[in-house]
Amino acid sequence: MPGGGEMVIIFLVLLLLFGASRLPKLARSMGQASKEFKTGLKEGYTPEEIEGPCPFCEVKVPAEAKFCPGCGKSAEDIVAEKSRKSA
Repeated sequence: MPGGGEMVIIFLVLLLLFGASRLPKLARSMGQASKEFKTGLKEGYTPEEIEGPCPFCEVKVPAEAKFCPGCGKSAEDIVAEKSRKSA
């Protein structure tokens, strides 16, 4: 990680490359892009149902479960194994 002196040098190089008027605009657009990216990640997430038999131990798993009651595998492992077997 750069220390205080290195950060000052980096800031001065950026100031020379982009100019004093463009740096705030650049920082603002980077912050907005980061915010939109995080929002997009949250919108795209849809949890998959895991209801049915566990592919590892064949015990019935309820839809709201986070783990298999029989073998203790996580819901992500169960969904991954089901999709692997169906493909």
